[in-house]
Amino acid sequence: MQRILVVDNHPVMLRFMENLLSNQGHKVLTANDGLSALDVLKTFTPDVIFIDLIMPNIGGEKLCRIIRSMPPLKDVYIVILSGVAAEKDLDFVELGANACIAKGPFDKMPKHILSVLKNKEVEGSNGLLEKVMGIENIFEREVSKELLSSKMHLESILNNMSEGILELNPEARILYANPSAVSMSGLAEEDLLGSSFIEMLRRYRGNEVVDFFKKVGNEPITLGEKSPILLNSKRVLLNILRLREAGKQNMIVIINDISKRKRMEQQIRHAQKMESITTLAGGIAHQFNNALSVITGNLELLKMNLSEENKYDENIEPMKKSAHRMSDLTNQLLAYARGGRYHPIIISLIDFVEKTLPLIRHSIGQDIKIEIEMPNKALYIQADMTQMQMVLSGIITNAAEAIEGKGHLRIIAREEIVGSLSNFAQGRYAHLTIEDNGKGMDEETKSRMFEPFFTTNFQGRGLGMAAVFGIIQNHGGWISVDSELGKGTQMHFYLPSVELAEKEVSGAEPKLEKGSGTILVIEDEPMILEVCRTMLEKLSYHVLEAKTGEEAAKIVKNFEGSIDLAILDIGLPDMDGVKLYPILKEARKDIKVIVCSGYSIDGPAEELLDAGAHGFLQKPYAFGMLSEKLREVMEG
Repeated sequence: MQRILVVDNHPVMLRFMENLLSNQGHKVLTANDGLSALDVLKTFTPDVIFIDLIMPNIGGEKLCRIIRSMPPLKDVYIVILSGVAAEKDLDFVELGANACIAKGPFDKMPKHILSVLKNKEVEGSNGLLEKVMGIENIFEREVSKELLSSKMHLESILNNMSEGILELNPEARILYANPSAVSMSGLAEEDLLGSSFIEMLRRYRGNEVVDFFKKVGNEPITLGEKSPILLNSKRVLLNILRLREAGKQNMIVIINDISKRKRMEQQIRHAQKMESITTLAGGIAHQFNNALSVITGNLELLKMNLSEENKYDENIEPMKKSAHRMSDLTNQLLAYARGGRYHPIIISLIDFVEKTLPLIRHSIGQDIKIEIEMPNKALYIQADMTQMQMVLSGIITNAAEAIEGKGHLRIIAREEIVGSLSNFAQGRYAHLTIEDNGKGMDEETKSRMFEPFFTTNFQGRGLGMAAVFGIIQNHGGWISVDSELGKGTQMHFYLPSVELAEKEVSGAEPKLEKGSGTILVIEDEPMILEVCRTMLEKLSYHVLEAKTGEEAAKIVKNFEGSIDLAILDIGLPDMDGVKLYPILKEARKDIKVIVCSGYSIDGPAEELLDAGAHGFLQKPYAFGMLSEKLREVMEG
């Protein structure tokens, strides 16, 4: 006696098979579709399974593959019993079947069915009949061929869609999944079909999912737009609708992977937030620089008015140094407000690291120790200070996050002579290594770490490694990474080193040189105007003052003497410097203009320089810097 399961959606065929096999003494159970068969197989282990190919609710081909993936049924004898054997080029062995019988006249089929069972008894579960049996009793039917062609066409469309498509029965069990849906689920198709879609989602949304599926009606509904649904670590959007087919309550689920879209939206929101922050940073830096102009200017004037033997010099110098330090910080704010534009200058890599670390130390846990190894010889690179600060900050923050609990970071700098490497020239390079004893990375993470939008955290934060890579590459350098899981990470940065002329490292302040002529100072801040006027008078210049653009326009048009130069502040209360500049040049064709601003040289200042202005002064400026700039411009 054999234990037999017959799976066919046609009730007449099921009765025929049950009667034939029962009369032969076999125990027979039946199922009218693939899903029902899987339910039967939970409690019944057959010796032989007859399976029709064309069925609703999981067809025969997929049912064969599912059965072959189930360990308890790996030796079951599978027979395809199909009416399309003559119309379809069927490789039943590839499906995992042992035999195939073409459905034909009821008086012809029994001998083939019984022959297959006899072969199974003789050959065992591994017996294989390679030819389709009973095919001589049927003929090709054009209607069946056309229906199969139409079915294959629809399958081709579904198989190539980027959206995931699922068909669910009324209990939300999965009857069909296209390749995109299988990929998004992270499961094999054999494991996905027949499983509960509600149970897949319940881990993320709890019993709310059950209530959600109860609401599915004739109109499509969407889940996952406002609150995230995660499927195999991907954020997805679900559109669910009922099939409008008589007597069926099945549902179609369209799955869209919106992970990249959401990350891009986050990037846009971040960019908008950063735009607001940089605007605010620029405004704050401008106001700070205006205030510092008054402080540094008056300190220099105070020092000039005191005798060389005065006892207050030891108090004035610390104040000047503190003011200049604040000026450096505001310049960093202005650099962040530049919108990512590069302004490379020659900097000391060692000074850069030592000055940048205090700015980011507060963001690193106190349990993390930072060690610095720097050479005695100075290393100079040509780089944008702010861009490099962003790189160092991003890398150190990421390294600190990789350390769980106590740990250490080492920052090592040295110079290396590098041979010719693919896209990089042979020469001397400054080599900066940032080493941590964190959790490290596997090969897959390491290979993808420089991809745009890639992050091991869904939300992500800090400067992305793609941006770090881009900044280093734009500076003519490259990055290499050494990392293993559990063994920490080493990030190696190589940047071309440069030589520095002696005069660039001397640090000597420019000498004060007296001049002659008339200078118009256009400045709306009274205290800055007063300091600038006093400095100019001490340099022997005749000074005219204007607090607005309108006042400046009247002076250049009506003043009877010559005006040699104008110091033009960009931000005036009634008009900006860009609008005032052509008015000055129209009234006084030979007037020279120095642009002055608490903002950086970018933007309006650069626009004025392109239009013909002769120089730029960044507030706060030292007395010597003002003297040197005036000599440079006045002498042409």
